[in-house]
Amino acid sequence: MRNLLMAIVVVFMSWMHNAQAQSATVDPESIVPLPNKFDMEVPAPDVPSEIARFHGAWIGTWHDDRHILVVERVKPDGHANVVFAQADSAFYDMNREWWRDEATIADGVLTMTGFRTFRYAFDGPDRLYLTATLKSGGVTSGTLVRTDVARLAAGDRPIDWPWPGERVSIPHLTVRTPDGARPIMLEATFYPPAGLGPAPLAIFTHGSDVGRKQLRTWSFSTEAHWLRDNGFAVLALMRRGRGRSEGINGEEDFGRDHEGSLIEVSAGIAQAVEDLESAIAYGRKLPGVRPGPVLLAGQSRGGFLAMHYAGLKPSEVMGVVNFSGGWYPYGPVTTPYYANAGRGMADKVPQLWLYADNDRLYDEALIREYYQAFIAAGGSARFELFHGVPGDGHLLRLYPDRWRSIADQFLATLDLQRP
Repeated sequence: MRNLLMAIVVVFMSWMHNAQAQSATVDPESIVPLPNKFDMEVPAPDVPSEIARFHGAWIGTWHDDRHILVVERVKPDGHANVVFAQADSAFYDMNREWWRDEATIADGVLTMTGFRTFRYAFDGPDRLYLTATLKSGGVTSGTLVRTDVARLAAGDRPIDWPWPGERVSIPHLTVRTPDGARPIMLEATFYPPAGLGPAPLAIFTHGSDVGRKQLRTWSFSTEAHWLRDNGFAVLALMRRGRGRSEGINGEEDFGRDHEGSLIEVSAGIAQAVEDLESAIAYGRKLPGVRPGPVLLAGQSRGGFLAMHYAGLKPSEVMGVVNFSGGWYPYGPVTTPYYANAGRGMADKVPQLWLYADNDRLYDEALIREYYQAFIAAGGSARFELFHGVPGDGHLLRLYPDRWRSIADQFLATLDLQRP
């Protein structure tokens, strides 16, 4: 009897251990709420096929967060009834929610209007490209793919949600895992060229973030589609320790004196250069990519990195698009990098610098200090300082109506056939 009791105790303790090992909580940003049931209605025979094809359930992303669209019914005149649902987003300070709404379908686009305007257009047989325009004019985007509405209603959700491009893993050229067994892997999103033939490569990379926000992956879907429209294949890079990229983000390893004052930022910049070199080497081998110089583009630190790398290796770069570029808003330490880049490339690499005068990180005086140092050292760039950008001008890239025509003109001057 005693042995039997001991066995029961062992089984119970083992069960308790397993129960405790299985967390009762989930990532709140993985939850997308939906109504208890969908009110689906099969399109009538007189509904045109270009309207009827929107009917059904769609799952994917909006501004890189989880999103579901269910088109419950469509009418011959293009009227549609939809369910819109989104997950929590700590970055955008948005709560998860769903609502029913009305939409219209015309000229191959499903449109919802309100405090935002959502436009869904087909980007393949069962794939939608979404652009959302805020009242301020800011634009974000995403991608959805068709899913089974019955399984969605039953609670099925993917582990990895559909993503705007192809997720790829880049082996780092210099940094290995702690045991030395393999290179660390960097996450990136690849957008193949839109045309039939091979295309030059454009690499877009991000700025800085703080805390857990560093684990957020950026697809740069809006910028990638813009670059594809202009003849490029696109690779959106997450540097080490960012998104799903392995390694430790060391970009904040600043040099300081005994009083704590900032005296140099070279260690973090050198790491970013190594990450970018790894992406360039990998990207040139991707299908549909033409060998030769690459276009470098980026936001904030990504824009600075594009400019800096072009100064180091001008023969590797066909052009630079710098959105609100800067490494750290302290001129005595960072301005010399702009002068060095100007000396390194002279007028060898065409550059476009896009800034706003209400940037919360880089004020107008510092932006002009950077540009003057670059030009005085021999660099050449088209410099545009925009006025009246809503909110924080550091997010200028979200307002393509401000910069796209200028940027299109700039890209048209580049030699995309250069070997």
